[in-house]
Amino acid sequence: MGVRNMGMRRVQKVGKSTFTVSLPHEWVKKNNISPKTEVNVVALPNGSLKISTVEGGKEEKRSKEILIEARDPDAGDLIRKTLAAYIANYDVIRLDLSKVSFEPYARDKIRKMIKFKMAGAEIIEETSDRMTIQILLRPYEFPLDRLFLRMATMARDMIADVIKAEKGGDQNFRRNMLTDIIERDEDVDKLYFMGSRWLSNIMEDQGALKDYGLNDIKAALDYRIAFRNVERVSDHTIRIASKLLEAPEIERSISDAMMQSLSEAGEIFIRSANSFKNGSIQEASRVIHEARKLAAKEEDFMRRLIEGGLPTKAAASVIIAMDSIRRISEYGVGISELTFNMYIDRDSAKAD
Repeated sequence: MGVRNMGMRRVQKVGKSTFTVSLPHEWVKKNNISPKTEVNVVALPNGSLKISTVEGGKEEKRSKEILIEARDPDAGDLIRKTLAAYIANYDVIRLDLSKVSFEPYARDKIRKMIKFKMAGAEIIEETSDRMTIQILLRPYEFPLDRLFLRMATMARDMIADVIKAEKGGDQNFRRNMLTDIIERDEDVDKLYFMGSRWLSNIMEDQGALKDYGLNDIKAALDYRIAFRNVERVSDHTIRIASKLLEAPEIERSISDAMMQSLSEAGEIFIRSANSFKNGSIQEASRVIHEARKLAAKEEDFMRRLIEGGLPTKAAASVIIAMDSIRRISEYGVGISELTFNMYIDRDSAKAD
């Protein structure tokens, strides 16, 4: 059942120091509340109180389970639903495979998705007609700030390796490294889905904020956007690597200029990530200013590139790669702007 407004209640004072408020009759009846029944009262970070029965409080800590029926023999529909259940914070996901006949390759796709997309997930039971997945990871083992910085560092390293591949000289080395970078996108996705799972849990239970290293529910919304920005930086890095693989004949001078822009965009991105984690509005402001200067340089480079002329295939790859470099910088700016959102109240308090 979703959240319901049970109406306004007037606070009464009993004796010299005791304040009371009546409980909604409908809720009392539904939960079998009677005189002397104990209830849990939890103070939430936003100033509100959460009241639950003792049994209800225990029940909330039990595993959330869901049963998903397979309907598509190619496993695509089942994979999407399973990943959605993971993000929605289910602890046990039961897959009913009895109504379709899966080919071995389809089951293998499901196993690979669990391994590469669902951090902390284990297949604890598997037969011909069912599969049970349990998620064992707990939030205090990987709080949001640590998860975010790990994602950002992985994306930064992917950017650095694209530059290394382009400057390596040897074509086999270049091809192998760019291919490896493309495959590493799954590692960032895995952490992104974990972060999405944590944030779903926070939305369900604000009392768990401290388990994730947060003090304010508003910060969870900023983290959701920040995670998405990092995931998009990873995607654009993959896009750059793919386009470079398609066009090995790019002139050295053009390649060097592209890698210089990518290096600067990567620096803007990781500095923005650090400013977000550390709460440095001053650094975030500097990053935004430098991103504007980089954007102007990239526009000038693209203008000169188009005027100079390039073979059609190389031109298409360079233009797409440069667009992704621009987007990496822009996502860094987006993260810096989130730093202002999260920490402006703190800085204003210091000024007072």
